[in-house]
This record gives sequence, structure tokens and C-alpha cells, in this order.
Amino acid sequence: MSVYTSSSRGFTLIEILVVVLVVSILMGVVASSFSGSDREQTLRGYSERLALRIEFARDKALQSNREWGVFIDEEGVRFAEFDEINAVWNMRGDKPFNADPYDRQVELSVSMEDLPGTLQAPEDPDEDIPNIVLFSSGETTPFEITIAPVDWETRTWLLTSDGFTRTAATRGDDA
Repeated sequence: MSVYTSSSRGFTLIEILVVVLVVSILMGVVASSFSGSDREQTLRGYSERLALRIEFARDKALQSNREWGVFIDEEGVRFAEFDEINAVWNMRGDKPFNADPYDRQVELSVSMEDLPGTLQAPEDPDEDIPNIVLFSSGETTPFEITIAPVDWETRTWLLTSDGFTRTAATRGDDA
């Protein structure tokens, strides 16, 4: 014989539904907060990867005893090796110097005007010289590259080098 007391009762259907509703709302808030950071992480990864690609090209210039160049324009970021015999820049398409598809999602601008040791603009406008030259001595032209996303507002990333130090990826001060 079993005795049923009124003090032993389980959860009602309403109580279970309220708990499920609260948990689903909390999961939605947490998931939506990660969507913005995903784009930020992608931008950060691209910036750091570009800094590493520039440093890798700098190492290749030093190892091969040949000048390398970095072209930054509407086509994106391109790397080239200078052929002294023919006096032309040969574009490199092998990894890691091939095009990055994320180039289309950011605006890149190079600033070298006020930095000492920068190249002068060519007298012939058809002459194609790189924005940044990586010399076989291990030095580079001093530069500052600003990386800003095209489709949303956020702080920019800056890639900088004074010509002697490694390329540093830092967050810009703008809002």
C-alpha cells in the first residue's frame, strides 16, 4: 500500500516551459554577441597575416639577395621580385604571396610621404614601382598601411615599419 502525500510533487508543464524560454533567450543573447566579434577576429587575422606575409617576403629578399616589392592598389596586395637583368618586377603568385580573397572586403591605404627613406614617384607615369620595397639588405622603405573594412564601421588596423624593425600590426586609435 502506497501513501500519496501532497508535499511530494514534480514540476508543472508551465514551470518547465518558463525555464526553457529563459534558457533560449539567454542563448540568443550570447550567440548574437559573438557575431560582431567574428568579423573583428577575421579583420585582425587578415591584418596579422598580411604583416607576416610582408615579413616573409622580406626574408626571401634577404635570402635570395634580390629586391622584392609590395604593390597595394585596387587589385589588392601583390608581391613581386625584381629582375635586374630585364629591369622589371615579376609578380609572385605562389603561396603565401598569392592573392588573399579578403583584399576585396577591406580598404588599404599606404602612407609614406612624411617618412624618411621613401621612394620618389617615378617621372614616367606608366612605370610600375611597388609601394614598399624590401631590400636584399633586410631593410624596407618605411611605411604605414591602414586597413579598414568596407561594409561596417570599426577601428582600423595599422601595419607599420620604420624600415629596420619588423612589421607590426596594431589597432588604430580612431573610433
